Amino acid sequence: MNKSVFFIAIGLLIAFEAFYLTSKRQSKEDQDPAPTTQQDEKKKEAQQEQTVEKFQLIDAKNQKKEFELWSNVAHKPMGDTLWKLDTVKANIYSENAMYTLTGDKGTVDEVKKTMIIEGHVQMVSDNGYTFHTDHLNYDPEKKKITTEDKVDMEGNKEGGNNLYLEGIGFEVDLLTNQMTLLAQVHGNKPMSDGRTMKIASQTAEMSGKQRSMTFKNNVVINVGLMIVKGNYAEFQYKDGKLDTLLMDGGIHLQDQDKIGSAGIAIVYFNEDKYVFKKKPFITQGENELIGDEIVVFNGGKRVQVKNAKMEYHQEEKLR
Repeated sequence: MNKSVFFIAIGLLIAFEAFYLTSKRQSKEDQDPAPTTQQDEKKKEAQQEQTVEKFQLIDAKNQKKEFELWSNVAHKPMGDTLWKLDTVKANIYSENAMYTLTGDKGTVDEVKKTMIIEGHVQMVSDNGYTFHTDHLNYDPEKKKITTEDKVDMEGNKEGGNNLYLEGIGFEVDLLTNQMTLLAQVHGNKPMSDGRTMKIASQTAEMSGKQRSMTFKNNVVINVGLMIVKGNYAEFQYKDGKLDTLLMDGGIHLQDQDKIGSAGIAIVYFNEDKYVFKKKPFITQGENELIGDEIVVFNGGKRVQVKNAKMEYHQEEKLR
């Protein structure tokens, strides 16, 4: 073999080896492409997320609506069941009432139908109670709306004299339409004479259909210098307006110079009158009033007793 042929053969061998290595490297790149950038990942995720503007979801059973829900924008990963909601409104229905919930954001499971609403949450009942809190949960299986957060409540407007309450924890039972502030309840109610009645209790219960409200456990009513304590209190309405407060469960009365007790106490808001029944008595210094019924007027300045052993006026001498 001459030298020219030998060098040509060597050149061909080198060229073939280079071609082989290049082809192998290209094949490996095709099988294992370079990692995608963060921007590519976000684009991929966006393509896999479902977004709906003017979102609406309705849940109905036996031809009756359980709830209606609206959101400005709703989005969820493809294949998931949990929608994330921006600007939310929901109407939740019970047998004979409706509760309207609104909030900044929320979630709803399109299969389980569970719902959470968060951020400046407001709930309004059919009969005019308004509640504010940080978030509310709706459970269609338990038929309840709940929160563990602080709740502010405003009652029906009655000639400008509103009832305001605060409490910790809240529950709506959609089977009974009972709404309950669960703990540390306190609030106030302006009275017709310009004074303010303060009220505190462990729990407070309201109806979502009718005008009724009860306070339970360690109930304390405070108007001016007068304090009335009991274990149960119920607001009673007349002609659609708050008229009286009935207290029961071992009543204790105290003001600047008097103490007393009774089985029942009734507060008449529009008359500045307190009526004590069931073995009532009031003492002032060494004097004791006992009768079938004791009535206190004008913040304790005047007292009357039915079938009394004694009657007196604070501004007069006892006789």
